[in-house]
Amino acid sequence: MGVATVPQSSAEWSMLSLADKDPFPTYDLLRERGRVVWDPGMNCWLILTYDLCKEVESDESAYRITYADAPPLVFEIRGGEGLSALMGERHARMRRVYLKLLAPSAMPKYRDQHIVPIINETIDRFADNGSAELVSQFCEPITGKVMASLFGLPWNDDALLHDMAGWHRDIVAWIGMKYSGEDLTRKAQLACKELNGILLPRILERKNNRGSDFVSLVWSQAEQDCGEVAVDDVLGVVRELALGAGENTANATANAIYLFLTNSAVRAAVTGDLEGSLNAFVEETFRLFGSVQFRYRVANRDVSLGGVTIKKDDTICLLHAAANRDSEHYACPHIVDLGRPRLTDHLAFNVGPRVCVGMHLARLEVRESLKALITRCPNLRLDPSREAPRFLDFYHRYFGPLHSRF
Repeated sequence: MGVATVPQSSAEWSMLSLADKDPFPTYDLLRERGRVVWDPGMNCWLILTYDLCKEVESDESAYRITYADAPPLVFEIRGGEGLSALMGERHARMRRVYLKLLAPSAMPKYRDQHIVPIINETIDRFADNGSAELVSQFCEPITGKVMASLFGLPWNDDALLHDMAGWHRDIVAWIGMKYSGEDLTRKAQLACKELNGILLPRILERKNNRGSDFVSLVWSQAEQDCGEVAVDDVLGVVRELALGAGENTANATANAIYLFLTNSAVRAAVTGDLEGSLNAFVEETFRLFGSVQFRYRVANRDVSLGGVTIKKDDTICLLHAAANRDSEHYACPHIVDLGRPRLTDHLAFNVGPRVCVGMHLARLEVRESLKALITRCPNLRLDPSREAPRFLDFYHRYFGPLHSRF
């Protein structure tokens, strides 16, 4: 895996140079220069430490979400506001809807009815081959199928799910570049049109014909907690859940598989304990290789942060991938420690009032995916004769390809 370095004169250096490269040595070098660093290419301040990331994300009176300033095109492409774009009391009300639908108490049902059957069906497709590329044949299909199953869509329609995954990737790429770039914008607009064409008919059908699927539950719970609900409101919820639970969870699963296959001590511990050790391993994977590398905020006023003056309306990039390896917060931050105290205090799922409402579902999918691979694919290992995995992409990251044998 290539490593990007910070030049001695960093006036023109940008985090953009880290795409498809190992970013972590660079994050450590940057943190030696300051807890807050200006990035001219990204046109924003990089926040590199755990405490400052947590401070910013916990104070929405001083730091607003970027959606507060977003043009109408952003909400058009997202399919509506969704939870992450709402503010104030509207955010609090809709958040209650999400939390009820995705509460820990709902996970056993989702596990038994959707997640485990889909994981096993996916493994069935390559189990007799003795080999698989686990990103494209396992991680990506599972998350798409799970969301389709929850929504009552045909989750065994491979062509549809392949297309939906591609459309979500196009939207994520556009979001990661702060809604800029002519080509990225065009692709995101097309992706929005295609996704709405798939999801809107289902949403309209379930408005007056409720079932046990997730779309019906969204209608019922939103009406109960928020009163009158529009089609666009439900579309925003469904689109946001499909986006967040799709690529994010697929990447997290790929990163967990990579770490399991390349760390023999951890592998032995997890294989011997598919409960406590596996749960701890999943949390360490989220910390070390979180799928979402960073998130944005905007300063509401002039503030002093980490010894730097940030002007009103300056953009701030909360570099969670760096903060999750901050040696001021974590002992031995670059290693897997299954006995680490407070395993869940990482920033992979955000922190503060916007902590990810889908985190329990994501954790469940990653745990069950690993458990099934370990159980059903004995002696799982990377194929040394094939292309080695690299830490790919920029905004959302994953290890791939994962050519494996068993």
